Amino acid sequence: MSTQGQPRGDRDWEHWPGRTAHDETLRGRLRSLFAATDDETAIEALIAERGRELELRTEQLAATIADLERREERAREIRGAVEEMLRRGSSELDDRHAELNQLARELAEREHRLAASESELGERKRELGAVELRRAAIERREEAVAERETALERIAGELQERELRFAEIEERERELAADLQRLAQEQEEREAVAAEPSAAHAHVVFAPGDRYRLLERDGPAPVVGADIEVDGAACRVLRLGASPLPGDRRPCVFVEPVTAPSTTPAASSATP
Repeated sequence: MSTQGQPRGDRDWEHWPGRTAHDETLRGRLRSLFAATDDETAIEALIAERGRELELRTEQLAATIADLERREERAREIRGAVEEMLRRGSSELDDRHAELNQLARELAEREHRLAASESELGERKRELGAVELRRAAIERREEAVAERETALERIAGELQERELRFAEIEERERELAADLQRLAQEQEEREAVAAEPSAAHAHVVFAPGDRYRLLERDGPAPVVGADIEVDGAACRVLRLGASPLPGDRRPCVFVEPVTAPSTTPAASSATP
């Protein structure tokens, strides 16, 4: 018994795996259980201590297990939530992928329509360019026509002015013809008066004054430049002409006062 109560001191026990020189671990304490002792109180105290330690370790282990279970439960919940999120994300991804495919098809259709619109727009631009060229040509023609109209209006105005001038010239020619005819008629009348014997015995005097008067006198008409007396005033004969009285073949003597300023140029310009 004493041998069994002695702690083992062989080299095998000293070199037990994990044993240190100052072993304070559970194995060291359990080793002391194998030591022989007659103190039951110490054994019971040691057993009680080891029991409390085991209970404490059991409680810690139970708490650790419960914590692990809670963590596992939380992990399962998180895993379920993640799987649910993944399922939802996959579904949403599929929906988005379908939407993207639909958008891609719509975009392709829009690009096709845009290409067709651009082609149509290019064609319309070419047509518009042709229309612009035609309009420019028409505008140039209109400008040329307007210039021609302006030139024609100017020519028409010049022609109208020339017609007016021609009309004035014709009017003057008619007046000159009438004057020539009148002069010829007066010349014929003077010749007739000079050839008629009775006309040499009387004449009329066209005398000036406040107003011109026509005086009748007997005898032949005086010659041009002769001085005669008219109503007590000396006058000078300017010219001889036909009587202004209708059907009167007597000569008419046109006179002017001798003392008055000479009006011969005026009288000359007044008579043809």
